[in-house]
Amino acid sequence: MNAFTKRFLLLMFIPFVGFSQTEYKSSYPKDTIYIQYKPATGPKKWNAKFRRDYNGVPGVYFNVEQKKGDMALFYADSLLTDTLPLIYLNEYQFSDLEQIKKKKRNWIEKKFNGLEYKPYGGSKNGVFQTYLIEVISDKAFVKYPVHWRNEGAID
Repeated sequence: MNAFTKRFLLLMFIPFVGFSQTEYKSSYPKDTIYIQYKPATGPKKWNAKFRRDYNGVPGVYFNVEQKKGDMALFYADSLLTDTLPLIYLNEYQFSDLEQIKKKKRNWIEKKFNGLEYKPYGGSKNGVFQTYLIEVISDKAFVKYPVHWRNEGAID
């Protein structure tokens, strides 16, 4: 067999090896968190929901104002939502920003255990699978898969 034929066969074989690998399971899986969204009522300055593109992807921005800090979350229209009866709302544990920061620190500590310097300075998207829950009527709520945006931005 000449060199060209060997290279050709190797190139043909590589995709099969790559696709046959089992799914990668992280030793440090993402934690799932739920954030409750309530539309602005009264003098709140930042709570809002509005349509906007993010890097050319159409979707909805949710600004969530809490006592411990504000959150900017983005829902891409291409992702699937869940609409559920309101009776299931009490099955969800909502996290506030203080709890989320603590969970992120714990995840980083666990992942980089034993290292003096913890090299993870990334966003919460790498640590959490985040869902925003919005009550849309007296009978139903929507669960949106969202991504964190504008982390570290200053007012």
